[in-house]
Amino acid sequence: MPPIYIMAVITLAASTAMWGGLIYALSGRAKRYLWLLLPGLPLSAFVNLLIKKPLIVWVGETANIVPNLGLATPLWFIILLWLVPPITEEAIKLTPLLLPWARQRLYSRAGALWTGTALGVGFGLGEAMFLAYGIAQSAQYTAYPWYAFTGYLGERLIVCFCHGIMTAVVVTGLQQGKWRALTGYLAAMGLHALINVGAVLAQLDVISPTVASVSLMASLVILVIIFERLRRRAAHEQNSQEETAEVVYFRRNPGEDAK
Repeated sequence: MPPIYIMAVITLAASTAMWGGLIYALSGRAKRYLWLLLPGLPLSAFVNLLIKKPLIVWVGETANIVPNLGLATPLWFIILLWLVPPITEEAIKLTPLLLPWARQRLYSRAGALWTGTALGVGFGLGEAMFLAYGIAQSAQYTAYPWYAFTGYLGERLIVCFCHGIMTAVVVTGLQQGKWRALTGYLAAMGLHALINVGAVLAQLDVISPTVASVSLMASLVILVIIFERLRRRAAHEQNSQEETAEVVYFRRNPGEDAK
């Protein structure tokens, strides 16, 4: 068995426990959101194999662009490589909402927040598996012991949560309706593009992998701030609804407040 698979199992277990546990705890121990981790699992392989790769290969062949040109790659093609993942992945992560049971909690900010976070984390888990499969196909990595892939572990832990936050931004926008759905998608796409800057520049040998990791951490800080704002707004709305319901109840039952 390729050693990357051992680290992939550890990564999946750690990511599920960490981010699934976070969703469970902050959503009020609502187990229903954990089921939303499942529909996102195959979506990374789907979008990579059936959309992203065919599109990029077709454009590259049409423009007669040779792979692995580095900085000699035309700027417009570099921009294409940079933007295709945010555009396609942020869209594909929403497809489970076509299922009635997946969108049944979208009547509130809190429901949208945790639905989106779970769908994004599920996509991130599937992406970790897809990347592990790709690494396993390369003969140069078969000689490494499984513990040599700690970089994969750390990166996937972070990216998995980032996917959850970005999808939460989109789904929260959808829940608000009208133009907020579009702005939510554009915001998530922009955040996704921001996260990918370091990886693209590292692939072009403009920066080192270490600098790319620092870039990812900086992006994570921004996303966590956004996530906390979404969480606080959702909690405020939920508290307001509970207070309103309590006032209505006592107005209809005036004798209850004296008990």
